[in-house]
Amino acid sequence: MNFFEPFADKPAIIIDIGQAYTKCGFAGESAPHAIIPTQVTLNSQRFYLHNYKLLPHGIETLKEMFIEFLYNVYYKILNANSRERKVVIVESIMTSSDFRKTLADVLFNDFHAVSVLLIPTHLACTYTLGISRALVVDMGYNDCQIMPISDGYSLTNLCSFAKLGAKHLHDYLKILIEKYALVTVDGNRVLFSSLSNQPTLTEKILEDIKLRCCFVTSFERAQKIYKQMEIKQTDSFTDLEFQFAPECDYTIESMIVHIPGYVREMACEIFFKNEIDSDQCLQNLIIDTICKTPIDLKKEFASNVVLAGGGCMLDGFKPRLAKEINALIETKSNVFPCQKLSYHKTPSHENYTAWLGGAIFGSLDILDNYSIQNTQHKELESLCCVF
Repeated sequence: MNFFEPFADKPAIIIDIGQAYTKCGFAGESAPHAIIPTQVTLNSQRFYLHNYKLLPHGIETLKEMFIEFLYNVYYKILNANSRERKVVIVESIMTSSDFRKTLADVLFNDFHAVSVLLIPTHLACTYTLGISRALVVDMGYNDCQIMPISDGYSLTNLCSFAKLGAKHLHDYLKILIEKYALVTVDGNRVLFSSLSNQPTLTEKILEDIKLRCCFVTSFERAQKIYKQMEIKQTDSFTDLEFQFAPECDYTIESMIVHIPGYVREMACEIFFKNEIDSDQCLQNLIIDTICKTPIDLKKEFASNVVLAGGGCMLDGFKPRLAKEINALIETKSNVFPCQKLSYHKTPSHENYTAWLGGAIFGSLDILDNYSIQNTQHKELESLCCVF
């Protein structure tokens, strides 16, 4: 009798550990059971798992953080016995070896997982759509990663990275609010920056403002705004004679903050315009990545663009990106082989596209062939101890 037969009918647990949020659920399901912050509490403070190097006793602290975090996932969210389940971890290719090794050690030694498989995020996105080749644009928390995938392999030598993640947007939004936002004090509207006791703009508050108030403006409106800024030779939005979106009120610590329309519209422009280095714009990175690929794969990658990550869910993001790329292609018609790019519509929200790919792969009969079994891990550990 096969040792793993008793667990054959129990679906594997799928965990996508992102920089900011973790998606967890079971193989074969169409959506994760929960999306939770990738954080644990240490000494009454919340810390992201990926920031373990900033804490004392880095690896030891990371192990304690993993134990607490995975206990919450297994027994409080999924209500599953860790000893009876296979595990599929969806992770970024940028994950450090220490982080990956510590995670595997905790799963095998502390939670006694039956088996563990680690799948790169970009590769998992192709499983969701059932395609063998794609250009995956992952808009994550810390950065944007553009990865060509071909026949199950990540072409890491051709990938592009840029600091265009949600954290970068939050930092820019904070600068704009502190510079332009108004606050009602004793019936009078005053600049946010003039307050002696300014309310703290935490990461959680900035994310909420981004979701509730901000949007990606259309390509046509953006061109008109930049043209007027060029004519007036100004970097200040207040100097423009342009009808921006209406202002939006947001309450912080019982204080009403009035967020101007130009802040709502222009905050997301960091994705598409970079005054310092124009090559670090999203549309340029995508086109440059396709140009770097082999000539026989260029058209295939251009016809199979997959947008993933929470950043792609911003209101107006996808149509704006498509128009920015089309405008850029027109200027490079002599060197770019395609007239336009084709985008896949995923059967899920973009923030858990990779998780769904892991859930599909985790339901296949071949899962054991690609996974590391618990017994194999123990043998490898004993060999390491000998040497």
